Amino acid sequence: MQAPNAATTTAARGLAEAPYTIANFSLSLNAKGTTVPTAKERLKKQIEALNTSLEDMKKDLNLKFIKNSLRTSSSVQEDYEYKANKHELVGYVVTYNLAFQIDDLDRVNEVYDVLTSLDKVRVANPTFGLKPSQREKLSRKALKNAFEKVTERFKSECEILGLNPNDFEIVAWEPTYHDSQRGNNVAGAMRARHTSNAVAASYALAPSADDGGEIDLVAGLAEVVVNLEVGYARKTAQTHKAELVKKPALSQENHV
Repeated sequence: MQAPNAATTTAARGLAEAPYTIANFSLSLNAKGTTVPTAKERLKKQIEALNTSLEDMKKDLNLKFIKNSLRTSSSVQEDYEYKANKHELVGYVVTYNLAFQIDDLDRVNEVYDVLTSLDKVRVANPTFGLKPSQREKLSRKALKNAFEKVTERFKSECEILGLNPNDFEIVAWEPTYHDSQRGNNVAGAMRARHTSNAVAASYALAPSADDGGEIDLVAGLAEVVVNLEVGYARKTAQTHKAELVKKPALSQENHV
């Protein structure tokens, strides 16, 4: 969008917060072997044990994974050891990765405790996020908050400068979401851009509500920040209807 006639720009930051609704868990297993088939066979037994443990966990906690959130992958890499001042190939390492999501955040600590107690399983710290529909809703809320601030600020500026804000109209705008890379001033030539509004996930440690002295994982709040810049210009004058002007008729005297 371009704003060649913009007289001024006003900017403000909008903020929206909401509790996280998704917890992400990821874990991995690995096995070594002098050959890839040997390493795979050893890893297969670990995977079977892990799957059994996950099913037991879901049953014991009355827990369900979010539909289609379970993801697995595997990789193979060479295994070297440093011997006699050089690296020698001694075998292969096969790694198995598994990730899933839950939307029962009250179970996060229990799930994490179960996973970290499993033998030979490496567990990453849980992260938190929002469902797509909730993320979009939060982004709209942040944008609305930013526009309210822009409008109030522009009215204040007009009042100070002795201008009437009703004499101006919006000619351009540019929202910048917290994770996008947009830089051109809205009053200048603007290119079409694509932005996303992913919300950064985080967690914190906090004392448990029970008086047991335990430390719990706390999700905290999801936050979306939108910087909105709006270009204003004086309203264009209305086009007046042109008056029809009749041409004078040619007199008979001009004819031969």
